[in-house]
This record gives sequence, structure tokens and C-alpha cells, in this order.
Amino acid sequence: MAAYYWWVFPNLMFNFYPWGLSLNVVQPQGVSLTKVSFLTFVCDESKLEQGAGSGLAQVEREDEEVVEAVQRGIRSRHYTNGRYSVMREQGTHHFHRLIAELMG
Repeated sequence: MAAYYWWVFPNLMFNFYPWGLSLNVVQPQGVSLTKVSFLTFVCDESKLEQGAGSGLAQVEREDEEVVEAVQRGIRSRHYTNGRYSVMREQGTHHFHRLIAELMG
């Protein structure tokens, strides 16, 4: 069972699973604070804990923990910014280029 992920620039994600839809809305709250709303719409409960999208609430919590840990690391006095990682940050780089383009 596959999942399909659609990103609508700049802050909306549609995640289609065999059981239904998970909608993620990213809302900046300030320079260093962002709120992400995870909205789940289940169409077929019999598929909820099978295959793609199973355990979604746990995965979302784990993702939040990773993002928070990265942000703590970035604010550390030991972190020095630099180039984007060619292997791991293509999405971040693309997003930042879109934002820069819109800002002129």
C-alpha cells in the first residue's frame, strides 16, 4: 500500500494514505517559532494501522522531536552555518530559493 505526498507552497501538505488524508498546515508564529497542525481524516478505519501511514501520530511526534533537536543545535554556539548538504538538504534549499524569489 502506497502513500502520496503533495506539497502546496509555502505551508500546506496533503498526505494521502490508503486509509484517508493527513493534512499538515505550517504556520509561522515568529522568527523562531512555528506551529504545525496535523489534521487527520479517516475514510477507511480497517486500513488505519496497516501499511503506509500506520502509526502516523507516533511518526509525527518523532518528526517534531527531530526538528526541535535540530533547532536547538542550530542555536548552539558550536554551530557554524555553511553550504547546504548536497546529499541531504535539496528540499530545504529548494524551499529557500522559492522564498527568496518571492521576496525579490
